[in-house]
Amino acid sequence: MSNGVLARVLHRIGRRGASLAFVGLLCLAIAASLAFAPPGQRAAPGYAVLAAIAPLEVWAVAWCATGTLCLVQMFLRSDRLAFAAATALLMLYGLVYLISTFTGDNPRGWVGAAVWLAFGGWIALIATWPEAVTADRPTGGAAVVVADADGLIQSWNPQAAKLFGWSTEEAVGRPLTILMPPRLRDRHVEGLARVRVTGVSELAGHIIPLVGLRRDGSEFPIALTVNAWHGDDGIAYTGVIRPMRGGDAD
Repeated sequence: MSNGVLARVLHRIGRRGASLAFVGLLCLAIAASLAFAPPGQRAAPGYAVLAAIAPLEVWAVAWCATGTLCLVQMFLRSDRLAFAAATALLMLYGLVYLISTFTGDNPRGWVGAAVWLAFGGWIALIATWPEAVTADRPTGGAAVVVADADGLIQSWNPQAAKLFGWSTEEAVGRPLTILMPPRLRDRHVEGLARVRVTGVSELAGHIIPLVGLRRDGSEFPIALTVNAWHGDDGIAYTGVIRPMRGGDAD
């Protein structure tokens, strides 16, 4: 039971959210270590340097606020503020330790500086990962589109017709590119060509945030899940499409 709950939570928050959970808990632990540091620990060079800039309690509040922000935004679609705050605080810590090395206040501060700066760089790198997709389930189920190896639509369910504005009769036989803005079409065609050569789709099974194109020319955000399978006529694709927030069909 607990494993199932954990799996659902991880699927919901994605890699970015899981990283924010780790960073958030670490920030709270650092906040506690600063707020409740015993007198002997406060006299250590690293703590003394921090206290010379601001009371340790102020640093503790900064870490606590950052940790709380990370734990809150790990469940949200927009988490950039949490990543920015965590990166900034880690980099600031690293710079303080590095400067204290050159001033002589903390001769071995370069060790802490290397750790904090590397950690901050790691968080900045994670911030570039694709965000977790939170798709709203449209009324009547998801849009389901089946296409052949050349990207020509073979099957089109009623929800797809409602979402994109093309009837089944109009959509079947047309290329999948009618569902995407022109700027994305070349990459799509290149991907199909690559799969025809390798027989493997790197996108299969993943939830992909994209932009859809309705028949009237309007664009809207979608979440696409692609499955590739091999039939008698070669490779074929099934795409399950859901509009993301702000992209529901009328």
